[in-house]
Amino acid sequence: MASTSRAARSQNGNLWEPDGSQPITEIDDKVRGILNYILDHSAEKIPIKEKDILATVGDKRDLVRRLPLVGNLLARKFGIILKPIDASGKTFICTAETPMASIHELTPAQRPQYTLLYLILMYIFLRGNRIEDTKLYGMLEMLNIVVDEEHGYFGPNIRKLIEETFVKQQYLKRERSQLSAYDDAKVYFLWGLRSKAEFSYEQVVQFASRLFNQNPINFDSHLKMAKDLDNQED
Repeated sequence: MASTSRAARSQNGNLWEPDGSQPITEIDDKVRGILNYILDHSAEKIPIKEKDILATVGDKRDLVRRLPLVGNLLARKFGIILKPIDASGKTFICTAETPMASIHELTPAQRPQYTLLYLILMYIFLRGNRIEDTKLYGMLEMLNIVVDEEHGYFGPNIRKLIEETFVKQQYLKRERSQLSAYDDAKVYFLWGLRSKAEFSYEQVVQFASRLFNQNPINFDSHLKMAKDLDNQED
């Protein structure tokens, strides 16, 4: 399990560097404003844009000087890790410093979404961490989950949940691939940044072993491949 101190160190080590000016180390009204904005929007799990945070301080230089302190406060006091989702550092997501330990931590309304997400992440994992959308939907249909039909447990708009909500929340990454101008483009799903932060491959292995009634050791080759792919991305 991660520790808060580790989260704080990660904030210091690889987030924002002020442009030639010293970072703010004392909590002021602008720091409080940034914190309140992030905390108010973190529950939505939608990426937070720099331009939206900027409205709370009015000046980009003031924002840049305060982000290191804000990151440390979020980690130490709230167990939240604020991380940029790309090299530009202009869009961020908030992830839980301590991953969810049990589905029972969720509300009854959240459980169907997370169950579906676990099924999807498991299948992506088992298929080499990248799966074509038609094959994913085919697997779900084998489980009587038709993405364009209402389901008794998962509800309506399953396709929208997968292709829009999970993608916007960074649980899934959606890629288009086209070998040539003469080929039809294909869409693939991968684990998104939030999934990699909030779940572990070991959790998915445990889920798969229960689902298929197999020993977790049977998934060791998949586990090694997934970790190797992650190391290549790093």
